[in-house]
Amino acid sequence: MKRIKATLLLVLVTFCLSVIAFGGDWDNTEPAVVLNGKLYTIETGGMLYVTELPSGVWKQLGKADFANTKFLFVSTTNLITIEADGSMYSVDPASGAWRKVGKGADWKNTVVGATIGDKLYTVETEGRMFETNTTNGVWRQIGKTDYLRTKYLYSDGTKLYSIEHDGYFYSINASSGVWQKISNSNDWLNTNRSVMFNGKLYTTENNNLFVTDPATGVWKQLGKREFSSVDHLVGAGDSLYSIEFNGQLFRVNPTDGSRTQIGK
Repeated sequence: MKRIKATLLLVLVTFCLSVIAFGGDWDNTEPAVVLNGKLYTIETGGMLYVTELPSGVWKQLGKADFANTKFLFVSTTNLITIEADGSMYSVDPASGAWRKVGKGADWKNTVVGATIGDKLYTVETEGRMFETNTTNGVWRQIGKTDYLRTKYLYSDGTKLYSIEHDGYFYSINASSGVWQKISNSNDWLNTNRSVMFNGKLYTTENNNLFVTDPATGVWKQLGKREFSSVDHLVGAGDSLYSIEFNGQLFRVNPTDGSRTQIGK
């Protein structure tokens, strides 16, 4: 009996080590964004990587300077980070070189954000929304304290959208902060990963992938029930891309939900 237990333990340890050893190339990815068709990711050790899409070829940019990065966004030409201390930085997507933008810890209470061009829209813990010029850090409040329950914030390039914690979907005027409910149902209650891409909202929940028309709120399921392991969802070119919890990268057809693994 002891021999059997020892053998089982060895098998279990070997299996666990193999899972760790053969994690995908995008294992330990924290934030992930797309700029100019390229995937930018930061890993837990603070390394910034750029991945060519759809080939999956990647390289590290700069030094391991991003261990304290809490949020990663894109402006027209640069990457934008918000650090754990609330400071903001603009990052060169070619070299990884960075410069501080704005004052001190102005973005410390940020919970979600999205960009339109060189303007970053963020929602803070007390429910206020702010617009920040990412070139100089100058900011202003947008609208009233209406965003206390905002869970996700998106941009289609001209307008903002949000999913609230109660599962309702809203469009938001980026200039005034005036919002309007899309559909009268809370169909987005179980959304756990999402991206606004080419004018459509793509979300995952309960192992499924859905696409929503933000003009009407009408949605439909795409593909098979194989999206339970999605850790990050982004869009580039004519495809969606998912990074799985095990670090594998998949290219996803946004029309039918079929997917193909890229890289290792």
